[in-house]
Amino acid sequence: MVKKKKTSKKKTSKVAKSLKKVKTERAKPVEPVWKGPSDPEGGITQSLLSIFLCCRERFRLRVIEGLGPPDQFNHRMEYGGMWHLCEEVYASCPGTDYWKRDLKDYCQGLCRKYPLNQQQIVHWYNVCKMQFPIYLEYWAKTADEKRRKPYMQEQTFSVPYSLPSGRMVRLRGKWDGVSQYGRQFYLDENKTKGEVNVEQIRRQMDFDLQTMLYLVALRNSGEVPEHRMAGVRYNVVLRPLSGGKNSIKPLQNANKGKKGPNGKALPARPETMEEFYARLGGLIAAEPGFYFHRWTVDITSRDVDRFCTQFLTPILEQLCDWWEWMQLVTTPGCEFQDINGIHWRTPYGFYNVLGEGGSTDVDEYLATGSEVGLVRGKPLFQELEEE
Repeated sequence: MVKKKKTSKKKTSKVAKSLKKVKTERAKPVEPVWKGPSDPEGGITQSLLSIFLCCRERFRLRVIEGLGPPDQFNHRMEYGGMWHLCEEVYASCPGTDYWKRDLKDYCQGLCRKYPLNQQQIVHWYNVCKMQFPIYLEYWAKTADEKRRKPYMQEQTFSVPYSLPSGRMVRLRGKWDGVSQYGRQFYLDENKTKGEVNVEQIRRQMDFDLQTMLYLVALRNSGEVPEHRMAGVRYNVVLRPLSGGKNSIKPLQNANKGKKGPNGKALPARPETMEEFYARLGGLIAAEPGFYFHRWTVDITSRDVDRFCTQFLTPILEQLCDWWEWMQLVTTPGCEFQDINGIHWRTPYGFYNVLGEGGSTDVDEYLATGSEVGLVRGKPLFQELEEE
């Protein structure tokens, strides 16, 4: 008589009990490149939170799989980096030209990092070296600069933010600085942009993601007395040669219309790059107000509280829920099986005007409660009604 082998019941893992739909384990579990929202080595930055807002699946690919585009030279980003460096060095050593030395060293580092983009790097180095002194001279004459006392400059932060659920998220980033005017303190925000819409920036400031997240972190850090925090000092530099006004090119004939001592026309020759940057500098110096913008925006504690209540706290609670869910996921594709709707992938074919830096028809109502220009009870699906 052949004895039947006893078969033991398959034990259900904790992961399987939690997910109920997991059938196979990942052969080699992926070790996330991110430590999570609460870990001292993790936390959330404004840029990471932007990805989370846009698409949970793309966020997962970035922070867990570690997938991202190869590092490439981006003149918009790097011009901002050059400018921030100049600001930082000059603020620590006002009245000196040490920023020129550090800017050169920084750009030499970029050339080593991006050897195929050296020509572009040298070009933007020359533009920055030419524009920054004009910027300093322009603002040195203003009453704002004479009243302002630098309080903090280029400081990184990792500040704990407590949630109603009892969890904690670390807010991370780098403050450009803090300026003091008498007994009031303003967070400094320095930006380089290809175009500037002053009114829109002013209007959106008290609910701008980066600005308000940095103000929340500053308030929670204790670096500045909360009752003396007055708002934001916003400093915008228009990046030259970004299209539109004064986006010049080197002249093919720098001697056009010029005559020598003998009264004869000078021979044609192309404009040198030194002459080109000098000509561009002359255009900027002639209209500095077109390139340099600065204003203070008062933001109250009530504004900060509103940002936390209406956005930051709920989105960070969702982020923590998402992270806890991801700790349970061990099967490829299982992220999408959550019945609570924690994970999803953003589809193509929809337009987010806020994500494009624009505004909507109800922005004024959100800011002030005014219904001017709006109608209440507007019917939905009018485009689907038969004529």
